[in-house]
Amino acid sequence: MHPTGTPIGSPVGSPVSGPTELPRYTYPGGPPAASAAAGSAAAAATGVGLSDPQERAATARPGRRRTGLVVGGVAAALLLGGGTVFAVQQLSGAGAQPADVLPGDAYGYVRLDIDPSAGQKIAAVRFLGKLPQVRDTLTGDDPRQKLWDLVAQDAADSCVSAVRYDTDIAPWLGDRAGVAVRPGGTEDKPNVALAVQVRDETRAKEVLGKLFACDKDGADIETKDGYVLVMPPGTGASTMAAVAKGTLATNSTFTGDMAALGEQGVVSAWFDMTNGAQQLQDLGAGALGTPGTPGTSTAAAQGRVAAALRFDPSFVELAGVVRGAKAVNAAPGDTSQLIDLPDDTAAALHVSGADRAIDSAWPVLSEQLKNLSGMTGGDVIGEIEKELDVTLPDDLKVLLGRSFTLSLPQQDLRVADSFVVGGKIVSSDSARAGDLVDRIDQAMGGILTHSVDGGTVYLATDPAYVDAVKKGGALGDSDTFKAALGDVSRANGVLFVDLDRIESAYLGDLEGETRAVVESLRAVGGSTTVTGPGEASFSLRVVGN
Repeated sequence: MHPTGTPIGSPVGSPVSGPTELPRYTYPGGPPAASAAAGSAAAAATGVGLSDPQERAATARPGRRRTGLVVGGVAAALLLGGGTVFAVQQLSGAGAQPADVLPGDAYGYVRLDIDPSAGQKIAAVRFLGKLPQVRDTLTGDDPRQKLWDLVAQDAADSCVSAVRYDTDIAPWLGDRAGVAVRPGGTEDKPNVALAVQVRDETRAKEVLGKLFACDKDGADIETKDGYVLVMPPGTGASTMAAVAKGTLATNSTFTGDMAALGEQGVVSAWFDMTNGAQQLQDLGAGALGTPGTPGTSTAAAQGRVAAALRFDPSFVELAGVVRGAKAVNAAPGDTSQLIDLPDDTAAALHVSGADRAIDSAWPVLSEQLKNLSGMTGGDVIGEIEKELDVTLPDDLKVLLGRSFTLSLPQQDLRVADSFVVGGKIVSSDSARAGDLVDRIDQAMGGILTHSVDGGTVYLATDPAYVDAVKKGGALGDSDTFKAALGDVSRANGVLFVDLDRIESAYLGDLEGETRAVVESLRAVGGSTTVTGPGEASFSLRVVGN
């Protein structure tokens, strides 16, 4: 099931047919023939693609190594697809996936697919139709050719720029690509494999061989089952040997995680934290602020993450699952304190079950605070306890309580002096929670008003808003809330932003197409839900008007 309770793989509100069997995968099927025909007609009318080559070109780094240019160019061209890709391609989404040819010992995997399931194609067309500026930008004869021209122009060597897209690339380039990261790599030589779907293995290998010959390092290139595999020089033999032992598609852990994820949409990814955290540190990932930074240990990294970027007629969503992680002692989510916020709520943050989750999370959190103490030369935990006269983690559990909710009413955010925010805490010791709010407020300079009613503490920067939060409303019944979050009744963490209610704060700084695109967006919603011991789901949606 989708985190919101909707069967994964079907656009919300769309009928769902039986699953279509694919090699080693089961993808949800698309809508019935009539809906598919309607979606195809809509695609033909809008000419929607998946990306903007000019935007990607603007972020390209001139002078980068040719190997990176070629790999990036092929993969990005694949992602871009034709300007009318949804209209001219069949709605099958069938055929081998990159995981069918990439090694099963990989701990990381990213896949791009411009030929996803029928339901995804139709949903993408309908959603992008809500963003006319985006749709118009993506319309074109073949953005892949435009991108290739930019790549060729950026290449210093004439042997790259001499390759013709229409005669040398287009005839064999397929619709899918995937990258697998294997154990044993180093920062200088990562152990990766790029699989690009091709229509002509012989021709593809020939052209790619010439392209990578332009680089002094070159690359190992092999073919398998309709794909070309590109690997760093010297790693091809070991990678293909690993493929012979078993692919990702035969890795039961991987397939189980992807089955739990469901519809894999246009982009999907998988990462085995248990086996990959230390590997990433060896690759120098600490530079990105991940394992490998000072005081950070990879020993606590457990489990796997699978995620997908997929479309619904109303929104685009990044959805995912976490499996096999360290079990978190979190109570089942309860968002009743979120959904009854005032009707004029522009943004809200809700955390449920934190008092129980802290019990299992504190050892790791306290260790991180101790590491921070080593960097600052002070006792961070001790200083917090002394400054606020609290005992950690006990008072933190009281403060966050069974549920902790913050809300921002609709207002003119450009007037800083009248900024209003409020919230409520449902705690096992509401009197103590109220006292803690007082202490924190004093440390902040005395800006809060609060009242305790039974087991709930109500607080706000404006006394009138304390009463409004206490009175409540029906935020959860609004169409915008439902579109952004769906069913989050069991969620442990929720973020909601009604963009239409706050856009006056930033629209004045935007012009032209940028302003039009922003105005086309309606809301953002994110949620996380603990679904079982060591398992969770998450979702981040952007809703169109």
